[in-house]
Amino acid sequence: MKITAFFKLVRFPNLLIVALTQYLLQYLVLLPALKVAGLTPILDDFHFFLLVFTTMLIAAGGYIVNDILDYESDLINKPHAVFVTRVFSKKLVEVFYVTILLLGLAIAWYLAIYVGKLMLVLIYPAACLILYFYSKKLKKIPFWGNVTVAVFCAFVAGVVLFAERQNFSQMPDEGGVVKVLFGGYLWFAFLSTLLREIIKDLEDMEGDARLGLRTLPLQFGVDAAKKSVFLIGVFLLFSLLIFVYWLMQRQAMFSAIFSIVGVAFPLIYTLIMLKKAKTKSDFSKASFLAKIIMLSGLVLLLVCKFA
Repeated sequence: MKITAFFKLVRFPNLLIVALTQYLLQYLVLLPALKVAGLTPILDDFHFFLLVFTTMLIAAGGYIVNDILDYESDLINKPHAVFVTRVFSKKLVEVFYVTILLLGLAIAWYLAIYVGKLMLVLIYPAACLILYFYSKKLKKIPFWGNVTVAVFCAFVAGVVLFAERQNFSQMPDEGGVVKVLFGGYLWFAFLSTLLREIIKDLEDMEGDARLGLRTLPLQFGVDAAKKSVFLIGVFLLFSLLIFVYWLMQRQAMFSAIFSIVGVAFPLIYTLIMLKKAKTKSDFSKASFLAKIIMLSGLVLLLVCKFA
């Protein structure tokens, strides 16, 4: 029971998505390009696993501290998913948080020593501090809290390329494709996450209002929040069409079709549904669809590789 609750506390399915994202980008996009260029990856399989694991620990720590600080609003917005004090004492949850942070810091330190760049260890505490500051302050500020989460989701993908940045600069021919796929996915991750975060604010208005939070829909109104989502959705759709054009130029027709059917169409449907949404249930459905769109972006990486 408590083991299951712990996995729910750290949002284990979300952590698996973090790992899957990084492994797909590493093994389907980056390593094949390095092999063609005759370059040896800086991180072998074991050390890349450690990099992925530290990213998962950052995310897990962010989820835990968010639950600690958002306990009261969660009782209203999602009472079925409250574990602080109900399953675990607040003190024990804080122990979980500190343990995860220290474990991640130790691994980050080891990786920094392994690659011979000790200053890189600072990335780990910086990311943890940003997520703490997000839960403490930023999420209460209209729009900027949403942007912080979106940037972190892009960071999940970006850290993979950052780890191999020295090799990337040495593969001019293959680097073009890597740049499009990585850059495109980072942009997709940022926009799709930002879109879903604002929809979640619409979904959680009742609990957030009782606690006096200043989320986008509470500060500027539901219509303003919907218009923001629509604008972000249009940017995302336009970006997808540019990517489809790039795929068609490379004769990757199946990938282009999947981009339209698997990502663009659900996005359009979500925006239409959101325009009509009025109740918490309506916003919950739109939020679920937004998450499906995010997962479709991962599937698209597989399609681009094997289609």
